[in-house]
Amino acid sequence: MSDISQIEQFIRKTCETHSLILLGINQGKFRIYTEEASGITAFLEIEENKNISFYFLLRTHDVVYCGDRSDAHVVLSLMFASFLKTNFGISCLLFDIPHPAVQDEIWGRYLMPQQSPSFLGSSIHEYQQNAVLEIVSSIASWRTMFWNIMGCPCEKCLKARSIEFSVQHDITEELSGLKEQLFKHPKNYNYSRRIWPNWDYFYNISEEITLIKSLELSQYFEALQIVNTAKEEYVEGINGSLLLNGDLKNFLAHKDIKKLRKLIKGIEKSTKQVNCAPLVLENMILAVSSPYIIAIGRLCGIYEFRVERENTRNRHNRESQLLFPISAFEWEDEVCPDQFEGLIKALLEREPNVKMVRKPAPINQGDKGRDLLIDWNVINPYVISEETPPTSLTKVVGQCKASNKTIGKHKVLDIRDTVETHNAQGYFLAVSTQIAEALTAKLEDLQAKGIWTQWWNRDDIETRLSKNQDLIPLFPKVLKAKDYIKFVEK
Repeated sequence: MSDISQIEQFIRKTCETHSLILLGINQGKFRIYTEEASGITAFLEIEENKNISFYFLLRTHDVVYCGDRSDAHVVLSLMFASFLKTNFGISCLLFDIPHPAVQDEIWGRYLMPQQSPSFLGSSIHEYQQNAVLEIVSSIASWRTMFWNIMGCPCEKCLKARSIEFSVQHDITEELSGLKEQLFKHPKNYNYSRRIWPNWDYFYNISEEITLIKSLELSQYFEALQIVNTAKEEYVEGINGSLLLNGDLKNFLAHKDIKKLRKLIKGIEKSTKQVNCAPLVLENMILAVSSPYIIAIGRLCGIYEFRVERENTRNRHNRESQLLFPISAFEWEDEVCPDQFEGLIKALLEREPNVKMVRKPAPINQGDKGRDLLIDWNVINPYVISEETPPTSLTKVVGQCKASNKTIGKHKVLDIRDTVETHNAQGYFLAVSTQIAEALTAKLEDLQAKGIWTQWWNRDDIETRLSKNQDLIPLFPKVLKAKDYIKFVEK
């Protein structure tokens, strides 16, 4: 039996065990569905090289939620994404799917994992099964816990409670007052009130701010916050806080926390103070001030973390201990450029969402400044519909710089010309040490001008090698493990 056939059989059995619906199988691609009330579909793809990529779509059906279902899509996606981070170490980007015909109505939401360290590639077959089990378990366990707290909204349960219409589209006087006080005259917004599950909701679409009033939801979210806070450490940076939650890394800007506090102050007359630190996803910040939950859309993910980390590198010793721990690897004083490039190629081939990596020519032999060509599935927030998730296959030029010194911008010249020469849309840089602040600024400028950028320094490489230790003996002229290799495929 082939590996794909084995994993298909395993997925069927796992879905059956967790009472999930397997909607389709097609050449290593799987769609796993909950039911109409939860509205979650997991899209799972297993590549021929045994790499795994996945994302979620949250879209409910009118057999459960009549009329405008924007509130269900926004509320459920926020709660599910928060649960994924606190319980499964998966940090997502959230993208609205606008209704194709009705203005200011949200047709669904994509949850695109941007950080999922436990899913970093491995060639071991058992890893596939563990990854599938974790994805399926995340959906099933959230569904069970959430509806036990909120109460199932299916037709049978509504009849048992003598509820004929669960949704009302008139805004409450209290929420209307807060809307006028906090937002003055919002251009685009959506609101509704549900009896079961119980919540009042307002979404300022233009400013990406959500208010949810629900005692049950706020208590549920407080429990998630306690779990998150217990795991999280933070370092005060230059422009905000660097947040470290296991292998997850996020950034919370001073200006964003100031905005959040202003919103909380606006509702504190009828609420308690915030009792937990904000929970930060890749592009969303959430806080609770019972009975309200507040969410604001802001960029606060791994990319923003890396930028701030470079700004903060020379700070206090405690920060260095948290952000740049003593290496578990011994790097060669003179790293072999050819082997370093080979190591990066091998790690990229196991990176989620990397489809192909090609090495067009031997190093320093007429490769026109490029070491690798990469087909990378990257987030594209400008093309979103129910049929099209916010990802696109992007051609990326990759360069590898082996050195025992910090890489400055003078070492990386003509990036834009290199990208354009090879008809690429992105640029990737891997260095064996770290990049200088000026080069960080240069890469940020490229990103702002529409060229997708990504970079790995020594810390990023070591994080991936700790998950792929079978690669270490293959590149002895780059580095060695200080202790011993724990996970090598036999």
